[in-house]
Amino acid sequence: MDVADPIPPSVQALMDLFEKDLAEVSFPGVDMATLKQVITDVRKHTKAVTEAEAALEKARTALRESEEQLSTKTQRALAYARVFAEDRPELLAKVTSVARVAGVSTTSTPAKSAPKSDASGDAPKRRGRPKKVTEPAEGAAAAGETTPADPAAPIALPAGDEAPAAAETSGKPQTNGAAKSAPVEA
Repeated sequence: MDVADPIPPSVQALMDLFEKDLAEVSFPGVDMATLKQVITDVRKHTKAVTEAEAALEKARTALRESEEQLSTKTQRALAYARVFAEDRPELLAKVTSVARVAGVSTTSTPAKSAPKSDASGDAPKRRGRPKKVTEPAEGAAAAGETTPADPAAPIALPAGDEAPAAAETSGKPQTNGAAKSAPVEA
């Protein structure tokens, strides 16, 4: 159904039939004049709905803009009130109470200011799993080497060092999880 013409093609075909072949016929409550009137009503109401929807969208846009302006103005007013009440404990308590009711943090600055640094201690807590910290093996720490951060990376042993005891006792070749290595000879 087209918005420009809300009358479906099947109804238009029926109207054509009533205008030509059934022009002289009248059924109880249905004739060419009745159908024309109903079609006119449908078009009139469709136009009214389209205009109302446009007006509704315009009103919603105006409401969103007004709400944004109200939010900005109230945040600014609350910030000014905090500064003004700094030397007046009773007034500051009232301003803080209003800020709590409004859901505004009493210690934060307006949203447009620069974010606080991590050193201040007020930074938001990091989310997610903490990073894995790998400590160097005793032999590697003594030799000044560190273990790789990637657990799948192969571990390089200095020449002459022996493989870990677990590989010797199992009788199976040692693997690093990514690629298989040859059995280590003792």
